[in-house]
Amino acid sequence: MRNFFNVLKFEYTGMVRGKGFLITVALFMILLLVVASLPIILGFFGNGGDQEIYYDAAGEQAVGVFYDTTGWYTPEIIASFSPQFDWTPIDRPDAIEQGLEAGDFAIGLRLTAEGITVYMPGSDWMGAGTFMFYEMARSTAQTQALEQAGIDAQLIETVLAADPTMDVVIVGRDGGQSYFVAMAFTILLMLMVSMFGAIVSHSVSTEKTSKAIELLTISTSSNSLIFGKVVGVGLVALTQFAIALIPGVLVMYFNLERWHEFAPAVGGIMEMIFASNILGLAFLFFLLAFFTYAFLFAALSSTVSRAEDLSSSQSIPTVLLMAAYFVAFTVPFSPNAFHAQVLSYVPFFSPLVMMTRATMTEVPMWEIALSAGASFLYVLLLGFLSAKIFRIGIMLTGNRPNLRQIFKLMRQA
Repeated sequence: MRNFFNVLKFEYTGMVRGKGFLITVALFMILLLVVASLPIILGFFGNGGDQEIYYDAAGEQAVGVFYDTTGWYTPEIIASFSPQFDWTPIDRPDAIEQGLEAGDFAIGLRLTAEGITVYMPGSDWMGAGTFMFYEMARSTAQTQALEQAGIDAQLIETVLAADPTMDVVIVGRDGGQSYFVAMAFTILLMLMVSMFGAIVSHSVSTEKTSKAIELLTISTSSNSLIFGKVVGVGLVALTQFAIALIPGVLVMYFNLERWHEFAPAVGGIMEMIFASNILGLAFLFFLLAFFTYAFLFAALSSTVSRAEDLSSSQSIPTVLLMAAYFVAFTVPFSPNAFHAQVLSYVPFFSPLVMMTRATMTEVPMWEIALSAGASFLYVLLLGFLSAKIFRIGIMLTGNRPNLRQIFKLMRQA
């Protein structure tokens, strides 16, 4: 155990004292604090959200024109469906495009008995919204058809205007909000595991080419070397989380009311996170996912004799991580599907899949505990296996062994 703690201390202090670590943590913390404080920061620049987006710089309402061949429409009728424009009739249809090109109009309509044509500038192809005009044309055509048939359109309109109330009661966890939380945690977990797994891989391959590695393998067991190195990098990751994330989370928590006013959807998601056990589960499954892949990165990188071959040794864990990531993306649509339940206990998949399931729906605690226990067992097995592969990799320095040679030497040992 003493050698294990010595290796852990060496790895941890070596990375934490580096300038790259300090700069990365500082930038990440500043970015999170700025994002968490957005309602306060934007408050200093005035209430831009209270401005009408359909008015021009002079404060006048934007002009909309229409050419009507039916006689059904008036500026008042069109304004009842689209009040953000000042509607004016024109007597020439070609004037619509000319006025839009010249910037005289913001939008134009050509109205016929068969339907409606909407003209809008290309720079505003997402801004105006055209569904309201379709509803206007449909409603007006129906009214005219009823009047021509001798039916009281006002009576029909009164009947169709019945407006029953509807309340939606969400029982259990809100899947709509949980989806964004699950995807955010899955993406963040994958990125962090990839980044720190690559750090473990580089550290192992660098140490293997060191002249002191023979002395280390004689004086220290391979278990102490691998476990100390991987746990040390894991503590570095946790240190980054603690320094960068905790202040940002606290700022968001104390500004929760401001977030509800500034962005109600974001505020609702954050309130759900703070009120549930999602943060604790995310932390647990991050640790399990990190150590699972970190030991795999360490095992395969120990077979590399040259730094140029390091990227090829990372291909297998990267492919497995991407596979787990894409499977986790399908889980929110059916969190209790058969494949989701099975993969919740399969190595390399279980942390991401179970975390996504637990975020989306109420998973029984015994299933979470069983998945976490299985993942912990996989971590231990991978740790001891990677230690054996590391020792064999040191013995075969200069020749990169294939998997068949590695397993053959492990059986002989």
